[in-house]
Amino acid sequence: MTGPASSVRVKDLPAQQAELLQRVHQLAVDGAQRSRALRSVGADPAASARLLGELAQIDRQRELTEIQARSSGVAPDWVEQARQTGRAGHAWNEQQRLRTPARHQGSRKSIKRVSEDHRQLTEMAAVIVAREHLLHAHGITSEPEPAAAQQLRRNMEALRTRASHTATAIGMNDGTRARTFTVSDEHLKQRVEHYLHYPLGDLNAPWRSHATPAIAASVRRSLASLRRGQRGTAPPGTEPSTAQPVAANELIERARNLLPNAGIDPADTGQAIEAAITAALGEQIVHDDPAAELDAPGSDSIPAPAHPDAGPDP
Repeated sequence: MTGPASSVRVKDLPAQQAELLQRVHQLAVDGAQRSRALRSVGADPAASARLLGELAQIDRQRELTEIQARSSGVAPDWVEQARQTGRAGHAWNEQQRLRTPARHQGSRKSIKRVSEDHRQLTEMAAVIVAREHLLHAHGITSEPEPAAAQQLRRNMEALRTRASHTATAIGMNDGTRARTFTVSDEHLKQRVEHYLHYPLGDLNAPWRSHATPAIAASVRRSLASLRRGQRGTAPPGTEPSTAQPVAANELIERARNLLPNAGIDPADTGQAIEAAITAALGEQIVHDDPAAELDAPGSDSIPAPAHPDAGPDP
């Protein structure tokens, strides 16, 4: 859905964010050009194969750039705007007026946020498991970046907490919650297999983006805003009878069990990596209460994204 134009222009953004949006736009332009060429190439197998390979590479680079942009604090609506503008063949420059982030468009964005948080949880689990698989294929059986791995698990629990609390705060009914928080084996397997096609070096980019402390900082601000609006009422998301997002550990384990048969036990590498993280950083990795962690003294030491309004708060 296209929002109204805001007073913010590309030139008003930090240089890194503006460059990432420009990159998303250009890759969308390049992808659209390859798609048009593919439709007009006719019965030429060699040309079709070449264009399909180029299109896959462009789409992969655009996807990685979009992940990096959102992780740097760029509003998802602006990433989508850059992509759509490029696909339509329209120009993009520093005078481009950006849409008003959908946080200003009412409760529909809160519903979208719940879905987006849960979608990101699924993506995180898929990236984690695909990366474990590729690490094993390269002979690496322990986590090479345990601190980032710890942060990623905490980000997952934080997103899960926000999705649950927001769903309750906006009055999402039980049926909608159940549908929103359901991840089918088919979908989870498809996402894992998608990332298995990445070279390990390329897959490290989205893995690290998912592990940025900025995600927890964004969740902390959102929960603080939500709790201010809930003063005097029961804490949201605590009703035992309501559907809840899948726990991070459970989602990761399900993804491991859905790995294509490649001659190894999918649990072996994952368990070894979990053990390495635990040994390096202690038992609190994914067992902390994320809401308590986000409220803990000193938790504001995590830097916030450059544009706090880039992501909608409930």
